Amino acid sequence: MDPDTPPLPPELRPPDADATQDYERIWAALHRTDDAQASTYNVDAAWGDLADRLDLDDASQPAEAPAVDRPARPSDHDTDSRLLRPARTLAAAVLVLCAVAVGAWWWQQPVSVTTAAGEQTTVVLPDGSTVKLNGGTTLAYDRGFQSLPFVPAAQRRVQLTGEAFFEVDDGDRPFHVTTPNARVEVLGTTFDVRTRTGEDAPETTVTLTSGRVRLRPTAAPASAPDSGVVLSETGHASRVVADRVPTAPEAVDLKYVQAWRNGGFGIQNASLPTVLEELERRFGVLLFLRVPSADTAPMTLHYAADAELEDVLRDICVIQGLSYRKTSRGYELVRD
Repeated sequence: MDPDTPPLPPELRPPDADATQDYERIWAALHRTDDAQASTYNVDAAWGDLADRLDLDDASQPAEAPAVDRPARPSDHDTDSRLLRPARTLAAAVLVLCAVAVGAWWWQQPVSVTTAAGEQTTVVLPDGSTVKLNGGTTLAYDRGFQSLPFVPAAQRRVQLTGEAFFEVDDGDRPFHVTTPNARVEVLGTTFDVRTRTGEDAPETTVTLTSGRVRLRPTAAPASAPDSGVVLSETGHASRVVADRVPTAPEAVDLKYVQAWRNGGFGIQNASLPTVLEELERRFGVLLFLRVPSADTAPMTLHYAADAELEDVLRDICVIQGLSYRKTSRGYELVRD
């Protein structure tokens, strides 16, 4: 018997000397650790053998062996559960961290809305302001106008390429529109922003319908007092070409600026190639000029609503002395 094992209590000693050794072995097994029991001795089998022996002993043997408290052995399932619990906790923590990281990354991605040529749509911004997008336009802004979840940004800022009409709600934060070469600062107004980027220098034109805005080139610091132009009169417009200072405010006829919002088309004193580019954006159809642009004249067109492309092309050809024909790719304008 292991010297660390206490002796068998007298009340458990059987009168049979042969049975005494079995009792001592069982007693020693009951005091071993759970792991030692599992690897060195089958306690359940020994206990069953002891019970059989007690039934076969003479009448002087007590009918029931005294009860002996022994610790319950953990099952294999319980052991596996204890071993797997730390791994499951770690896996859950990793999943939570991944979810937080993905959520933070998603929140940092700006919301972007793009209209194809020939399409128009209206976007409601997080502050309730609305923006109507003309064809071939992209608008992007921070999700919820927040720098982080539940943390409002210092400014309400949107980015625009193309053309859009803004109706900005009043708010305690400035509203900024940035284009490839200009910034528009506003606090509650309605205005049209048109920006074009092509082979020539980028150009941004702002036309005021109501309220008050400031236009400045992107390259100019916001603190420079003379870097911007303030528009405060309805129907006044200003333009920024490349990074030059904005043009002085000048009065324009709003019907040409607003026609696209009613399904029409308007343009003032523009070259024929420019007119055709705007028609492509408005109707989403390719147009080809098959005569030198130098042989054409600038023109002004206005269709208040429900303009049809072929009606516009017919009028252009009458004015320019050209004709148009439909091709597999779109339309082309040629000399008669």
